[in-house]
Amino acid sequence: MAELWAQLRKFAKNQRVRIVLWAALTGVIVGVTTVSSPLEDVLSNLRWSLHEEKASGHLVIVEQDSQTLDALGTVDVNRSNDADVLASLFDAGASRVFFARAFVTTNDQAGDEKFIRELKSHPGRVYLGAKPGESAPNYTARIPPKRYYQYARVVSLLAHSNAFNLSVTLPLASDSPLGKIPSISAEIAGKDGPLDQFYTPDYSIGVKTFRTVSYIDVLRGKFDPAAVKGATVMIAPTALSYNNIHSVPGQGLAAAEVYFHAIGAETLAHGIPLQLGWLPPIVVVLIVIGTGLGRGRALDVYRFTGLVLVFVAVPFLLDMVRVSVEIIPSLVVALVAVIRMRNLDRVEVAGETNAGSGLPSVQALRNSEVLSPKILVALKIRNYGAIIGSFAEHVETELASEIVRRVRISDEPVTVYHEGGMFIWLSNIRSTFDLCENLEGLHRIVQNGIQVGGLDIDLSFNCGIDSEFDRPMASRIASAMQAAEEAVRNDELVYQHDSRRQEAQWEISLLTSLDRAIDNGEVWVAYQPKLDLKTNRICGAEALVRWTHPERGPISPEKFIRIAEEFHRIERITRFVINDAVRTAVELQRMGHNLTISVNISAQLLRNPGLPGMIADILAEHGLPPDRLILEITETDRLDRSSRTYQMLQRLVRSGLRLSIDDFGTGNATIDYLRYLPASEVKIDKSFVSSMEANKEDLLLVQSIIDMAHSLDRTVVAEGVETAKALEMLRGLRCDVIQGYFLSRPVPFRELVEQIAQPKVLKIG
Repeated sequence: MAELWAQLRKFAKNQRVRIVLWAALTGVIVGVTTVSSPLEDVLSNLRWSLHEEKASGHLVIVEQDSQTLDALGTVDVNRSNDADVLASLFDAGASRVFFARAFVTTNDQAGDEKFIRELKSHPGRVYLGAKPGESAPNYTARIPPKRYYQYARVVSLLAHSNAFNLSVTLPLASDSPLGKIPSISAEIAGKDGPLDQFYTPDYSIGVKTFRTVSYIDVLRGKFDPAAVKGATVMIAPTALSYNNIHSVPGQGLAAAEVYFHAIGAETLAHGIPLQLGWLPPIVVVLIVIGTGLGRGRALDVYRFTGLVLVFVAVPFLLDMVRVSVEIIPSLVVALVAVIRMRNLDRVEVAGETNAGSGLPSVQALRNSEVLSPKILVALKIRNYGAIIGSFAEHVETELASEIVRRVRISDEPVTVYHEGGMFIWLSNIRSTFDLCENLEGLHRIVQNGIQVGGLDIDLSFNCGIDSEFDRPMASRIASAMQAAEEAVRNDELVYQHDSRRQEAQWEISLLTSLDRAIDNGEVWVAYQPKLDLKTNRICGAEALVRWTHPERGPISPEKFIRIAEEFHRIERITRFVINDAVRTAVELQRMGHNLTISVNISAQLLRNPGLPGMIADILAEHGLPPDRLILEITETDRLDRSSRTYQMLQRLVRSGLRLSIDDFGTGNATIDYLRYLPASEVKIDKSFVSSMEANKEDLLLVQSIIDMAHSLDRTVVAEGVETAKALEMLRGLRCDVIQGYFLSRPVPFRELVEQIAQPKVLKIG
């Protein structure tokens, strides 16, 4: 017994358990006090608005509408009118007739007598409404006169409006001077219930789906008897002058009171709605919270979000079977729990500090449940234990501080976590290649020694990195630390963990063989000619790099150019292409063909200050005027005139080179390019050109680009021309130059010369 009591005391002292208990108490208070009722009504109305059900058709509503009052020239109908309508309805075969309005004494004795005679003629088939009074919430004090109800039955018309009139509930029965009487909806549906039981009608039943007949049409016999034959009829005032129009929950419209009772009757016809209240959802939330206590997380953000989604979907499904629950108290429990648990988590993480170094412990990072898109680095100091054991206690803090300071020199700001001889951080450097270069620099700095407490300490470290961003943090930490140990064993500075190592190694080997491929002729330049639509002659060509691997065959330019850019090798490829393009232009000029040659320039190179000099050297070596070389720019990082990119483009133009805006209409290539960039040419992206024949919107876009470019005195080139129809359409749009497979695919230099020399082969004009 003592042991059990000790366990209970230990359990009660657990902070997370106390949080759960306070959250549960808060939810119970919210449920008991009904403060959440307005919000529950809002959610119910929203759910009802998402689906609509039709009325069964067993009810017919005879409306005392504005048409009726206008026709009778009065402000209300009289008992004589009611008697005639009753007679007309029963003659047509109506089953029962309910008057959904209160009856008061009138001075029309003849009308009274006529109405009473009609009641006597149909005993037990006419029901008269009783209205509530001022004394009690479920008491109908205003009942019909005895001379009426002795020949008819009395039903309650009581309805209860919730706070802010967001919803209306109905009783199954009401108290009255005659004792307990059923509500009109319960009587129609044939249901019985206690005085204190209210229910919420299913407001997904559309008001507009009920069958209706105008009172005046029934009075004059101008209605289809088949409409009421065998049906239950409700007679009620619906004209605006009766002032009994109310907003129907979930339907976004207003209707007379009779429709609330009619919806209630349709609801009860399927059974009395089951109201589970707020307690069962709270129990469900507490169960979910309890399943997480053993793992130290009573309710994390993800499970809280899942609960919210469940409590949105489940009530919607329950509404369809006339079962209702109150979910706000349970959501309050979940919200209180998640907020306080997250605060506790932050406190615990803040407390997860390495006692020796004062840095956050690796455990603090392990506890992180968020996937990170950053490369994880684990730096292992080989002689860490020997260093710590050889100096005073304070040396570990100073040593850790010096290591963090050096890490942050080129990777600022990062949080460095510490565990034993391992320092771990999520790097802000996105490129693996750049990160490896950074770690090499860090290694050179550390090799010079670190001074701690006036003494020089020699350090030696190895690193492991993990870049699989879709894995949990704890798993990534283990991989990075394992990679660091592997680096120690293999005497490598950096070792990368990669489950897709085979493909990664091939890409790295691809990169290392790129220089050799350029030298031995595997990499070559193809040329795609461009046609001047005014002269109908080839006016230039675009130089496109190609790589034919001896084992893998043709390698996609997108693939090896991406790798070259990632590992900063794009300059070598660009130099090779420009050199071949300039040599080709000079050779064509020698043959008598004064053509321009276009070369694509990577956005990465536009930030290289040596680019203008490199191009100038190649032009000077071959003797080509700079205006014969066009540099195609796909995108730039900024458009304002203060950027380094813009200044670089200005330098290139001032040197006599021409610029072309490639892929215009996609990405960043917009009107701002035409306004700011000193380009003389605009190339319309092939995606618009290839689809303009079938897509009017793309055709209009192409036309607008051409007109806009011409207004700014730019030459327009259309890429991706693959049919004669497209060529003729572009000619009609006054496009200057076209390029595409209809003219020619990219071809070697010899075939380009043949196409220029034999224009008939192109089959144009």
